[in-house]
Amino acid sequence: MILFPAEQGAPGHACGHNIHGTSGLAAALAIRHAMEKTGLAGTVRFFGCPAEETLVGKVFMVREGAFRGVDAALSHHPGSTNLARLRSSNAMNSVKFHFHGKAAHAAASPTDGRGAIDAVELMNVGVNFMREHVVQEARIHYVTEDGGHEPNVIPPYARSWYYVRAPERDQVEQIYRWILDIARGADLMAQTTHEVEFLTGCMNTLPNRRLAELVTETMRSVRAPEYSEEELAWAAELSRSIPIQQKREWLRRLNRPDGESLEHVLLDRSIPDPWDEGERGGGSTDVGDVSWNLPTMEFSTATCVVGTPGHSWQFAAQSGMSIGHKSLLFAARTMACSLVDLLTRSDLLAAVRQEFRDRTRGREYRSPLPADLRPPFPGGGSSGPITSGPISPPGAPAS
Repeated sequence: MILFPAEQGAPGHACGHNIHGTSGLAAALAIRHAMEKTGLAGTVRFFGCPAEETLVGKVFMVREGAFRGVDAALSHHPGSTNLARLRSSNAMNSVKFHFHGKAAHAAASPTDGRGAIDAVELMNVGVNFMREHVVQEARIHYVTEDGGHEPNVIPPYARSWYYVRAPERDQVEQIYRWILDIARGADLMAQTTHEVEFLTGCMNTLPNRRLAELVTETMRSVRAPEYSEEELAWAAELSRSIPIQQKREWLRRLNRPDGESLEHVLLDRSIPDPWDEGERGGGSTDVGDVSWNLPTMEFSTATCVVGTPGHSWQFAAQSGMSIGHKSLLFAARTMACSLVDLLTRSDLLAAVRQEFRDRTRGREYRSPLPADLRPPFPGGGSSGPITSGPISPPGAPAS
């Protein structure tokens, strides 16, 4: 099966973000009408959160107090399972390194030049040797955004972009400080200079079992969607593009107790109890910063064939057709009904908030953003200070 974009370069997303913005709005509209019809008292807020994929929106919103006064938050993300997760995510820093050298003709006068790309590559080598000596759960990824232009010109400018992830915020900060040292070492070796552009950072997610149990109960009450023969045939054809070994590895990473039974399942309609408390996903999310400020639950609904990788054309295709749309409506109904319970059952909300206090006891939230960092949106200024020295995380000792 080969799919082509309806319009080359047009907006789209291969992880279902076109669905979960709409599912949240649909839930807010549904609960509003229910409140008007029944006279149910309370306040429901719908938050539109920009730039989630680059972990910008909610982190800045939390810092500016957007969620202040909210008792609990529900969020949705499409996936391959109907699950209210209890596992956490990785905390993260996103940062760019701008290296400056001196241009020269690479053949005629190389001694006159200083290659900025040399510093980028030397820094990458240093980071890769560092990997052995950090916690094994850490994940560090980078790309070279600008590495020069013509091979016969020594690049006077080069730029790399790093994501630094680890299970806990203090681990990210420790690794990040080491990476700042490595960047300075690259300057010494290449005789270059560099600037650091801190884009954003985020916390790991803090689970809430009582909210997860509520969402699980509600999903079972609402019931997972049924699929037509046409939809199942379409899904079966698409599933042929996902190798069986890739599907098996996906199920192993899921670590679900009955995961082996899903190997030959096309679309998973089951709604299991959450099994993953204490586990850690490899990715990061700006939902994490919300979860450290109020009880928060982000759940998934089955939007695609079991084993579909995120950020893939397969995910994009399924998110844009009726299987994805049914998942959207299922999620919206689940959120709306869960909100009714939170508004009408004071004992439930009290239990949710008590669990939040228990999980945060003795652990104070600090925004991972430098105080002078502004959001990279129109009217928000630049993406943040570009400095000739390292930017240390708030509260971290100078490196």
